[in-house]
Amino acid sequence: MNRFLIFITRSPFDSLNGQTALSFCEAAIDLGHQIEQVFFYHHGVLHANSDIQPGAGEKNMLQLWTQFTEQTKTPLNVCVTASAKRGVLSEDDASMFKRHSNIHEAFCPVGMADYFSALNSAAIGNDSSPICIQF
Repeated sequence: MNRFLIFITRSPFDSLNGQTALSFCEAAIDLGHQIEQVFFYHHGVLHANSDIQPGAGEKNMLQLWTQFTEQTKTPLNVCVTASAKRGVLSEDDASMFKRHSNIHEAFCPVGMADYFSALNSAAIGNDSSPICIQF
C-alpha cells in the first residue's frame, strides 16, 4: 500500500488539474492506497470557495471534493494565507476583514507549515515515505 499527499495549485477553472487529482485520489483508494491529505495552494484554493458557481455544463468541483471527503474522510486542507490573498476567507480572516467566510465547511484552513509537518511526520516511523504528487 502506498501513501499519498496531494498538492493542488491550479484553479478549478484554469485547467483539468483538479479533476485529474480527484480521479487519481479515487482510483488510488479503490486500489487500496491511502490519501493522507489533499492540500490546496495558490489558485488551487479556489476549489474551496463556496461562493463560486460553475457554469452550465461544467463540473462542480466543490461538490465533487465534498462528496469525496464525506465518503473517504480524507482531509481537504487549504492554505489560509493563499486563500486570504484570493478572497477565500476562513472564519478568522472574515471577522478580521469584516466580511463573510466562504471556505466551504468540507475544507480545513491551515498554514503551509501543516503540509510540511504532515510530510515530515508521515515519513517518521514508517517503512516508506509518502509519495507527494502536485497537480
